[in-house]
Amino acid sequence: MIKKNMVREYLKYILPTMLTFTLASVYSIVDGIFVGHAVGDAGLAGVNVAFPLVALVMAIGTGIGMGGGVISSIAKGAGDHVKSRRAVGTTFLMLLLAAVPIMAALLLFAEPILTLLGGRGETLAQAVSYIMVIAWGVPFQIFVTGCTPLIRNQGRVVYAMIVQVLAGCMNVVLDYVFVMVLGRGIAGAAEATVLSQIAAFVLVAAFFSMKRNRIARADLRPDGKIASHVLRLGLAPFGLTLLPEATVVAINVNLANYGGETALAAYAVVSYTACVIQMLIQGVGDGSQPLISKFFGARDGDAVRRIRNTNYLIAISLGAVGLLTMFLFREQIPLLFGASDATSGLIAWALPIFSIAYVFYGFTHASTSYFYAVDDAKASSAIVYGEAALVVVVVTGLGWLFGMDGIWISVTVVQMILACGAAVLLRLRHRTRDDQSALASQPVSEGC
Repeated sequence: MIKKNMVREYLKYILPTMLTFTLASVYSIVDGIFVGHAVGDAGLAGVNVAFPLVALVMAIGTGIGMGGGVISSIAKGAGDHVKSRRAVGTTFLMLLLAAVPIMAALLLFAEPILTLLGGRGETLAQAVSYIMVIAWGVPFQIFVTGCTPLIRNQGRVVYAMIVQVLAGCMNVVLDYVFVMVLGRGIAGAAEATVLSQIAAFVLVAAFFSMKRNRIARADLRPDGKIASHVLRLGLAPFGLTLLPEATVVAINVNLANYGGETALAAYAVVSYTACVIQMLIQGVGDGSQPLISKFFGARDGDAVRRIRNTNYLIAISLGAVGLLTMFLFREQIPLLFGASDATSGLIAWALPIFSIAYVFYGFTHASTSYFYAVDDAKASSAIVYGEAALVVVVVTGLGWLFGMDGIWISVTVVQMILACGAAVLLRLRHRTRDDQSALASQPVSEGC
């Protein structure tokens, strides 16, 4: 565990980041609450089908931003301030270049993509209405999610939190006005989200316009080596943000076959509540990333291990608290979203079963964050993309064998397998580093 003199700095990073990540999940939850009351089960299902595309946008920004942030922090910890600044500038440029193609793709191909994601009938119509508005906010969303890790890695964690707090509060107010007062339905919920992201963009742009934070023109020149490194490191946080939606897609497609719109609406509520716990856990790992990367760059292995082990304790504890909370409030949560009686009964039954996964999720995702914080892209990507493959196989297989019961338990099975895999990768990393240390400490034999 971390030493007493490390507690203040540790909390300075993880608490605001946990709040930031949680508020990011509030966007979708608030959309779900208002849409559920104003539009009904079809609206809930529509937002749930569309949300993987929203997550894709967030994942692109997060992957690029986290990759650049890790490189910048490690370089700063090693005393290479020139490389640290170049990493920030290259990352900034990559975010700008990523935004327009993604926006165009969503505007042109929303309906066929949403059909592949499980949208049918009225659910598909609602999902298309949502995405056609969200697409116009893509440049702002990518810029905000990508620059937030850069701001945190400059030590301005509270400012990064303020950006999300403002956007979250604005989203809640505008959701109520557009959906409930003006009656604009699911499109109104999307409009509220886009306007909130524009407000967050203004704050981020203001941060980088300040003299002390301004990116020098020389640092904005493309650096192919750094860009390649950003993409390699960014694969894991990209996947960590997006691939929970692989679970959503796999479950949506299978539930559409076995339970129809009622099952889809039930899973919408389950995934909304799961998102809060997942974001809290991810906030622990990503919040401590600047510290781990800095100490790793400075070759302070003891500090790195202490922070990692503290992350495990907190993340697993959050998973256990999440499980208990979902069990205790399984009857009340459906009411919050305005679910129908049939949907509410299914939610109350499925929510505690699904939530068992949180405990294992705490270990696997704290491990993933640790691996990419210490520049181990192979291990972090193995966990993240291994999860995607497992989800498709396990959800489909258990759904075929046991129907809806198998689908609800499948996520826990996946996280149990991943936890075992993460433990093996962690052990292999320790063994490799121990072997390297032993070889380095052996005296060099003199020749005859």
